[in-house]
Amino acid sequence: MDAKAGKTTPRLIAMAVSLCGDKDIVSKAMCCSDSDLLAYCAGEKEPPWPELDRLIGLIIREQGVLIAGNREHLNKLRRKDGT
Repeated sequence: MDAKAGKTTPRLIAMAVSLCGDKDIVSKAMCCSDSDLLAYCAGEKEPPWPELDRLIGLIIREQGVLIAGNREHLNKLRRKDGT
């Protein structure tokens, strides 16, 4: 294991896969190979900054989509309740 490799990157990748539903989407968004993605997940190495930046951007975008959907759902419920 790379001395610099920690637990943050694998957790971020797991979050991104959970949000997107597919590791291939994450790999494509990060512009990395499947073998690199697996190495990042295993904590064997850290992604270069540009890949990490793209990963974080993906998470932010997907969280934004999720939040927007939740807000819309709440608005529908409020309109139904008349509040």
